[in-house]
Amino acid sequence: MRAYEDLSQLWMVPYADLMSTLVILFMALFAYAYSQKSPEYARALAQIETDVAGRKQADRAQARLQETEMAVQIKKEMNRLALDDFGVEVTSRYIRLTLPTPVIFAEGSQRLSPRAKGLLEALARLFSEVSNPVLVEGHSDNLPIVGGGYRSNWELSAARSFSVIKFLISQDMDPQRFHARGYGEYRPLAANDTREGRKRNRRIEISLIREIHKEAVK
Repeated sequence: MRAYEDLSQLWMVPYADLMSTLVILFMALFAYAYSQKSPEYARALAQIETDVAGRKQADRAQARLQETEMAVQIKKEMNRLALDDFGVEVTSRYIRLTLPTPVIFAEGSQRLSPRAKGLLEALARLFSEVSNPVLVEGHSDNLPIVGGGYRSNWELSAARSFSVIKFLISQDMDPQRFHARGYGEYRPLAANDTREGRKRNRRIEISLIREIHKEAVK
């Protein structure tokens, strides 16, 4: 007579596979939350979060929705101004506007161009709707500076950051919200051995720090 075969625990096999799959899925979603997303996609996710948030999470969900709506408005404003080569990125940490340096400054200068002033006035109006910290970062290529009042790209990139901040403050924005950084050629987006690469590296990045990560800029 064959011994009785206990099959009562077989359910654990597909259950374990399911749990493993879910862990992988949530890890992928967590990683994606820190990656760059389009403003429209981020806003859609924030809207879903707001719709399903409980009472305790409602305020944070609403803040996230307001931040992502800000990103969409920034993108619309840049398009309205017919600006080329800009980028608006949304991550869990910030909403970042990337602007090519020639749009804002003449070559080798920290003085804002007339076009830059109109652009920054539009940004100041949008940023005044929220209280998030604003981080302004200057970047350059690795070509040495010839002439002018700066000894290095590092100094020039920092001076440009301060010029942007000074103008935004002149638009009645709170000075305590701002942080400035100048990286020179040391955080390139592309290789500096091509003309196109150097063009990408010459940029100003203006970031609205998201609510949950405000301490990160201090």
